[in-house]
Amino acid sequence: MRTLVLALPLLLLAACAHAPAMGIGAPMHAEGNQQVGWQQVTTGDGNPLFVVRSNGKASYSEMIKVAEAQAVKFCPEGYSVVDVEGNDQPQVETLNPQFVLASEVRFEVRCYQKQGD
Repeated sequence: MRTLVLALPLLLLAACAHAPAMGIGAPMHAEGNQQVGWQQVTTGDGNPLFVVRSNGKASYSEMIKVAEAQAVKFCPEGYSVVDVEGNDQPQVETLNPQFVLASEVRFEVRCYQKQGD
């Protein structure tokens, strides 16, 4: 029993260490003066939309992989892609009044529903 009590905090720490804290794989956060990472929003028709932003250092294919990974987690029964958009979006730096370009991917999916017995 004592071993279990000592091992539990180590397991929790290892689980937290796996999630990235920076970059496009992390939830939306500020890096410098730009918003970077992913976030989930809901469209008007109820579909999940995963937005992935980069400070221009990640390729669109890397950003799509992040969006797909989030869709897999959110839709355990599977999903179909409704829409994919990607382009450069201007962001305003908060400390310096200037525009900077950031890459953005918008990945909308429709989750499959498990059929009842």
